Amino acid sequence: MRIRGTAAAILLAPVMVVMVVLYVIPLGVYFINSFHRFLDGRILPAWTLQTYVDYFSDSFNYKVMGTSLRLSLLVTILALVIGYPLAYALHTRVRSAVAKGLLALLLFSPLLVSVVVRTYGWLILLAGTGLVNTLLRRFGLIDQPISLLFNMTGVVISLTHILLPFAIFPMYSVMSRVDVSLKEAARDLGAGWWDTFTHVTLPLTMPGIVAGALICFTLALSAFVTPRLLGGGRVQVMPLMVYNNTVDINWPTGAVSGLVLLLMSIAAVWTLNSLLRRLPSV
Repeated sequence: MRIRGTAAAILLAPVMVVMVVLYVIPLGVYFINSFHRFLDGRILPAWTLQTYVDYFSDSFNYKVMGTSLRLSLLVTILALVIGYPLAYALHTRVRSAVAKGLLALLLFSPLLVSVVVRTYGWLILLAGTGLVNTLLRRFGLIDQPISLLFNMTGVVISLTHILLPFAIFPMYSVMSRVDVSLKEAARDLGAGWWDTFTHVTLPLTMPGIVAGALICFTLALSAFVTPRLLGGGRVQVMPLMVYNNTVDINWPTGAVSGLVLLLMSIAAVWTLNSLLRRLPSV
């Protein structure tokens, strides 16, 4: 049954009010602040484009943008590379419903723990005297502890672990809808496992890969807690810039940074959605 007219408007009204109050109005305030200027510790209410000029004239801001994009790409690629085999194995190799449920719970268990707790856990694991360096030294793979904290390496490792379930779930969901008879037909026609995978399974599961990439990329691009705690101030990303400017009462620069971050996220969503529309549906 379709709901139209007044009934539809009434049902949508609460959601629209929440969106306007929590999203549209704050975004409008941000947009207005971006046309003001921060000078001598105070915000000048005069309308000007000088904040935009100063922001895009500073090479440091481009460096932060590049760091944010590089971090997001690395985390997304790693999450897909690690997540796809796990999703594939969970779908095709695990036959027992109990075992599949336990493995799914194990893979998705990071979502049950606060991101702050998980990040502090990685602080302990990646420390110079932590479990990772201790095991590497015990097996004779290194002589001195590897620097895994307060740099890009630690942030990428932790953020990949945090976002891994968001990559696995859409891929597993798409795999579960793939028609098994297509793979059986490919084998009947003489295709081996690799040919069946590359010509049938992989193309049909691409929507799940793109969806997982979209989720991971946008979440990594907006990540704040992990870069702040594990980056140690050395990994500067866009959310940290927005936070630092806001805390310093430099709202105009923070607003410009936030709008740039929003545009980067929109561009990523648009690009991946365009790719998703060109892929075969399952």
